[in-house]
Amino acid sequence: MAAIRLATWCFVVSVVSLVTAEPVSAAVVGGFSGTSIPIPALNYHGQGPQVFGPGITWSSTTRLSVFGFTRVYGFSSNGGWDAALGPMIGTNSGTDAMTLELSTPVSAIGGFVNFAPGDGSPATISVYDSSYTLIESTTLTFSTGGADNSGQFVGFQEATPSISYMVLQGEYIGLTDLKVAAVPEPSTVALTLTGGALAGVIGIRRRWIMRSK
Repeated sequence: MAAIRLATWCFVVSVVSLVTAEPVSAAVVGGFSGTSIPIPALNYHGQGPQVFGPGITWSSTTRLSVFGFTRVYGFSSNGGWDAALGPMIGTNSGTDAMTLELSTPVSAIGGFVNFAPGDGSPATISVYDSSYTLIESTTLTFSTGGADNSGQFVGFQEATPSISYMVLQGEYIGLTDLKVAAVPEPSTVALTLTGGALAGVIGIRRRWIMRSK
């Protein structure tokens, strides 16, 4: 009987660890329900910082970068953007990076992006937590076929509001239509079932203890 109780308890500990373990990465997504954050039309060139929206700070590693840009911005073989897409941010460099720092962590962040294939280091987008520990990163490889005002929405989604920074780097990467989600999406059925299974296991363990007395 003691051996059965020990095995049951080990199983309970394993399930609790599964439920309470912190996620080690975010999902890279093509969209999510959230709030659009307008980028002000400033046509600014420089390193920043520029503060906008609900406490979001934009900065860059080069004074060539643009913030709130509404003029023509080229992406080489991936076409170009103009004012029709609204104000954008862009590194305007093949190797430099720009950062969006959020005063309040969010569960999801993303935007409509494009890049100039082959012009510099690979275009990457990365998200970090408040201690600047990498959560997830992705490299852009898509082709627009040269169409203007084209690109893809790229976002990151976490199970908890833990994203404090988003960094875009390389290949003249640009972003518009910034979107964030302050809280996670509703819990999945799988998590609910896991919680139910955990409750059942605890109930089983209690019955074993009662029977052994």
